[in-house]
Amino acid sequence: MIVFDTDILSMFAKIDAIDLLKQLFGKTAVITPKIRDEISVPLEYGYSFPLKVFSTIKTVPLSDQALEKYIRLQGNLSLGKGELEAIAYCKTEKCAFATNDIKAREIAKKEGVSVISLQAILRALWKKEIRSKKEIKQILERIKEADNLAVNREVEKEIFDE
Repeated sequence: MIVFDTDILSMFAKIDAIDLLKQLFGKTAVITPKIRDEISVPLEYGYSFPLKVFSTIKTVPLSDQALEKYIRLQGNLSLGKGELEAIAYCKTEKCAFATNDIKAREIAKKEGVSVISLQAILRALWKKEIRSKKEIKQILERIKEADNLAVNREVEKEIFDE
């Protein structure tokens, strides 16, 4: 399974491309309850993109072991509840964590959790021929615009170099 963080989900949902995550990861793409809470906040402000996430990505409950791990991780105040809960779930359930948050990636790796970045996802979409490289470049441009995301040359090379 792959647990998605709010940032990547919102990027894809804002450009109406959440189905690409489903095509790439299938039923293995999930979210935790606190990620669901985070992604639902924009609904309060009239945005509908979270509904695309809820209709596509399943929310998984935490085991007692994952809850204990989450409580222990809360001592690390540099991350939000969603990221901490996702890392705790991934650690106890032996699954990967997809996030674009650099600090969350660092902490997940320290906890022994496999991490998937936005650039790895975009690269996989064209490498697995779900979309062409040209289409992924367009998708990246749409994400940059919709999410006000800055992407440096090194990251773009990581996505698009052969």
